[in-house]
Amino acid sequence: MKARAALCLALVVGASPAPAQAAVPRWNPKAPENNQLIPAFSPVAIESVLAAIGARHQRSSSDPSNPVIVAMLPTGRRAVIALSACNRSGTACKALTIQASWTKPGVPPQRLAEAIGRFNQRYAFAKAFVTGDGRPALQYYLTGDYGFLRGNLAVDLLVFADQAERFAREVLQPLVGKGDERRGAPGIP
Repeated sequence: MKARAALCLALVVGASPAPAQAAVPRWNPKAPENNQLIPAFSPVAIESVLAAIGARHQRSSSDPSNPVIVAMLPTGRRAVIALSACNRSGTACKALTIQASWTKPGVPPQRLAEAIGRFNQRYAFAKAFVTGDGRPALQYYLTGDYGFLRGNLAVDLLVFADQAERFAREVLQPLVGKGDERRGAPGIP
């Protein structure tokens, strides 16, 4: 499990963005396909939803039975989507975790923990925490034991993207004293 977590974190930190793709139309919440019941999470189903919301993605091929997708969300924030409780081929999974992480800020750990605690009290959708190596992260766990509606997954991904931006803006930027500087520079969320 630790090896998989390390792989996920390495993919988030080290993955390069996918090559430029053609402009994707804005997500249509009224599209009929959003009412489709998908029997299980699979890389193909997840990638289809990611494309529909305008996210770029790249699948890791390190372990087909435990699929991992690195996504560049519509907000420009990178996230790892790790599927779990999968069949041997990784094509039918009952759960997924979406996680975004940031570089370790140069502030005392207690100050970071307090800011994260306040964020978690205010927003219940995703859980913010500090990884074992001291980096702030945001995570959301979703089950689909009996399938999932395609539109619901799209909304979950869009809300996670919004929460990640909110976390960076409300927690990390005030801690490191940065304004609206370019995203991705060292120490800037």
